[in-house]
Amino acid sequence: MTNNLPLSNQNVLLTRPVHQCDELKRLFEEYGATVFLNPTIEILPPSDWQAVDEAIKSISGYDILVFASSNGVRSFFERAKSICTAFFENSTQYIPQIVATGPGTAETLAGYGVMNITIPSGGYDAEGLIAILSQNSMAGKRVLLVRGNRGRTLLPDELARLGAIVEQVSVYQNVDVTTPAPEIASFIQCGKIHWVTVTSSAIGRSLIRMFGNDLRRTKLASISPITSQTLTECGFPPAVEADEATLPALVHSVVKSV
Repeated sequence: MTNNLPLSNQNVLLTRPVHQCDELKRLFEEYGATVFLNPTIEILPPSDWQAVDEAIKSISGYDILVFASSNGVRSFFERAKSICTAFFENSTQYIPQIVATGPGTAETLAGYGVMNITIPSGGYDAEGLIAILSQNSMAGKRVLLVRGNRGRTLLPDELARLGAIVEQVSVYQNVDVTTPAPEIASFIQCGKIHWVTVTSSAIGRSLIRMFGNDLRRTKLASISPITSQTLTECGFPPAVEADEATLPALVHSVVKSV
């Protein structure tokens, strides 16, 4: 019976873009939670595709292709298919190394037929990517970093320090949602939401701007140390943090705490 599940009687708010909530919603519901959605960011195309298009057309000139997120994978490959399908399909075989920030990003790449993907063995973040890439000499390597318009500069800065020639392209825009759904705002204010998931620093900052001190009436569940650091610096330390930066680990962190 569902009322015997560990998260029965727990209301959980998911704050990712709605189209990215399916897996997380399913995982929480499997443990009996009641799930609500209120995106705090939305994903939009870049305002100008020129730099992306140029990178796609010269893809065989790069030694390493790094994808920082599943959003980046989808945007990059869909754009590639729309502007030069045949060239892109023929050129990917010349990329010696394709690197993904974590298993979710690697799974999205696999959905586009990309094989032999390298992912960090530990933290699924910039530090993890640096650790795995620095195992070999980066001197003179041409690296294309595919990412959104927000993010830390640690990865490109460190790769450049190691001698790599780094080019970055923003294949999507990460834009704040400024107004919450009235029902959700009321639930937060009344303490009816037991948990709020925070799956990135950008989401955390937008969430705090959206709900302010009313967030102190609920518990925040952070997906990673970087996200937790952002929340803490903003004055809203999380109640739990995932053991690794994956959606299942995030759900398990909540389950273990109730």
